[in-house]
This record gives sequence, C-alpha cells and structure tokens, in this order.
Amino acid sequence: SFPEETKNLIKSHNNILTVLRTKPFMLLAGISGTGKSRLVKELAFMTCLKDVEDPDSGIIINAQEDATTPFNYCLVEVKPNWHDSSELLGYYNALESKYELTPFIRFVYRAIRFPEMPFFVCLDEMNLAPVEQYFAEYLSALETRTLTKEGIVSAPLLDSSLFNGVNLSKYDAADTLVIGYLKENGLKLPNNLYVIGTVNMDDTTHQFSRKVI
Repeated sequence: SFPEETKNLIKSHNNILTVLRTKPFMLLAGISGTGKSRLVKELAFMTCLKDVEDPDSGIIINAQEDATTPFNYCLVEVKPNWHDSSELLGYYNALESKYELTPFIRFVYRAIRFPEMPFFVCLDEMNLAPVEQYFAEYLSALETRTLTKEGIVSAPLLDSSLFNGVNLSKYDAADTLVIGYLKENGLKLPNNLYVIGTVNMDDTTHQFSRKVI
C-alpha cells in the first residue's frame, strides 16, 4: 500500500527491517549525537499511512497531518530512577479506584486499533536505568510469542483482571475507551508494535545482562 517513492526509501533500511521482523525489539548503540533516535523517527515517517479508518467512528483520518511527530511514533525518555515497570505499564491507584495509564499503554492501544500500520516505540537512553527492572514484563512477554492460525500472539503484558475495580467516571472520553478495552482483553503485544532502544555506553549507564542481549 506504500507509494514507489516510499518503497525505495524503505529498501535502504532493509537490514534494520529484517531484524525487526525477526524479533520486534532492537538496540541501537553508539556515541551520543549520531542520530539513533532520529533513525527510529525516520522509520515511522516512512511507514506512516496517510488515510486510515478510525475503527470507533469509521471516519477516515489523515495520519500524516502532524509534520513533526509521526502518528505511529512514541518517544519514551528513560529516567535513572526507573526501578520498576510503573513508568511504562502504569499502576492501580487504590485510593481513587483508578488505574494510572501511561503514554506507552495509550500508544500500544493505538497500535492495536490500526493493525495495518507499523508502530515504533523509541526508548531513548534505555540503559540509564537497569533494563531488567523496568522492562521485565515486556522481555518476558516477548519470549512467549507464538505463531497461531490467528497470527502471532503473546502472553499478556497486563492481565484484564487488573482493571476490574476501576471507576470509569475517573477518566476522560479517550481514556475511557482504553480502559474499556483493557478490562475486556488485557494488554498484549500487537504484531505491528516495534520497540527500539537507544544505548550509550559511558559512566552514567548500566550494563546489559545476557537476557536482554
């Protein structure tokens, strides 16, 4: 469905795309300022379809309307104080009977709604925090991916039971749709979601374990 000009651009990134099709998680290592995160954004720009149908309203939307940030791109800036998965996968707030959503969850939900388009998450400076601590659920779910008649499926990142007690009145209209989906289905890795981490190796960063590599 891509025009010829886009297809020719994509060909120059065949090595990267082959890696991502093999397993939708990749690390880009190199010194600061060499364009690692920019490369992820370029991949999103090249593969962002123009006209897509909103599955909720049936309205055709222009996914290329924003010229600065692609519709299918999410930048997550990793912080040194990330020692659990709450910054990515949220947490249940018992005081307000509310599950705190994150940009990552909202973006994964967007990828689920538009399965015909690839979606890219860029984890910038991924090893500023211990990857095994904040990214454990994703790494585990990634290893469970299995090919079935319905396509590639994985174990859930978040089980649907986590959302049983949430109060829908606590959310705006957009987040109500997200929570409604999560209550029914939980959160699994869609086939069109690709996570790319950028890595700098210096005195401020953590080493990667064998599991992550």
